Amino acid sequence: MKEILTDGRRRRQLLFIAGNLAACALVAGIVVMPIVTFFTDRDSRIAEQQKVLARLSAISAQAEAVQSMVSDTKAQMQGGEFLTGPNESVISADLQTRLKALAEAAGARLRAVQALPVKVSDQIRYSGSRIEIFGPLQSILRAVHTIENAKPYLFVSSATLKMVPATGQGGIQEPAIQAQLDIFGAIQFGGQP
Repeated sequence: MKEILTDGRRRRQLLFIAGNLAACALVAGIVVMPIVTFFTDRDSRIAEQQKVLARLSAISAQAEAVQSMVSDTKAQMQGGEFLTGPNESVISADLQTRLKALAEAAGARLRAVQALPVKVSDQIRYSGSRIEIFGPLQSILRAVHTIENAKPYLFVSSATLKMVPATGQGGIQEPAIQAQLDIFGAIQFGGQP
């Protein structure tokens, strides 16, 4: 071992090898490792961007379906499914006039029409009216059927029925019914339900 340390040539070889190893380590630490880190980071960013691209591609593939739903919604808004008007008072008055015409067209006789307060359910506003009609059972049924099948869509939310004693001279008459109906319809102001 003494020979190795004393020998100048061997010492120079060991110093040369140690210097080269140190230089290689320095080059690896300063040049190679940052390059490897750069490419590793770039690969991970590319993988993340591929995932984002796949999600965006899936979303864009739905564009036609979304456009179809938008056009269907616009068609429904223009199709008369909602009670429309500039304000609630006009909508309520129009509803009362419409209900009177529907009930009388079905053969029922109108006794009273009264506006009800606006209801809100699931962010949809409903305008309502209470009507009192009377007549034979068949005309009351036709009136309710006509109201519920009309456009704009109207809903009978409550009904109270009473038998009215038949008054007549001699002949057999169908018993009369008095009905009090609370009717609501979704309202729309300027294109927004």
